[in-house]
Amino acid sequence: MTLPNFIVIGAAKAGTTALYWYLAEHPAIYMSPVKETNYFAYGVDARGGLLWGDPEVHRFGVKTLAEYEALFDGAGSTTAVGEASTMYLECPQAAGRIREAIPSARIICGLRDPVDRAYSDYQMFLRNRGRRLEPARDLAPDAAWVRADSHWMKIGRYHDQLARYYDLFPREQIHVFLFDDLQRNTLAVVQQIYRFLGVDPNFVPDLATPHNVGGMPSNVLLERILTNRALRAAVEPWMSTGAANWFRRLRTKSMRKAPALPPALKATLRRQFHDDISRTSTLIGRSLDHWRGE
Repeated sequence: MTLPNFIVIGAAKAGTTALYWYLAEHPAIYMSPVKETNYFAYGVDARGGLLWGDPEVHRFGVKTLAEYEALFDGAGSTTAVGEASTMYLECPQAAGRIREAIPSARIICGLRDPVDRAYSDYQMFLRNRGRRLEPARDLAPDAAWVRADSHWMKIGRYHDQLARYYDLFPREQIHVFLFDDLQRNTLAVVQQIYRFLGVDPNFVPDLATPHNVGGMPSNVLLERILTNRALRAAVEPWMSTGAANWFRRLRTKSMRKAPALPPALKATLRRQFHDDISRTSTLIGRSLDHWRGE
């Protein structure tokens, strides 16, 4: 039986997809061939209903321990074995389930300015449904995604979500990086994570190929084809790295930068996160004042 010895828990739209590929490229690291296994976030009640999650938003492709273990059959004697599921940060039960199954697991979490993260996540929601961003509707103060109780905004309140892991795992088993740093100096952040995992930190992954670039597609049909879950699940395990990178570059060429958030709206949203940013900063031991515009 092989289980991962490290897990990337999120947050969504904070560089997790890019990090997954940078980790998978390292010769001493084995990553689950399925990104977003979501295994530790899955659970059902006596009636078969989900204990956590929205069927319209969350997908659980790996539901049994046998299915989960099978993902790591190819790990062999690899030093670091891991998986990445952004749902683990959101799901209240995930930290406890991971602790019970793999108490020595190393935990990696990326965090991003919560306002930028929410806006990027909402753009992905539109892309996945073949809808275009309409500024009059989507950048208005009463837009659905900007409500304090919306799915997109709740994910960005990191403190309580991340505290579950600090409560259950020793601090030295947790590594938090910022999306800001990943964008500014990708290699330094990735090599620091290699060091955290105990593998050669001097390895240089392919930093030229774009991964899960945000924005809005100029070709909605192409975006739906390239991001179709069923199609990707069937094709990606058999696709060469070169072919996969070609498709990623093709998708990136189709993406256009979304309109910037109106300053007044961004300021309003930042106020919603003010206290949580302070608490998260204390938890991880790093200043996050720039997220508050300070």
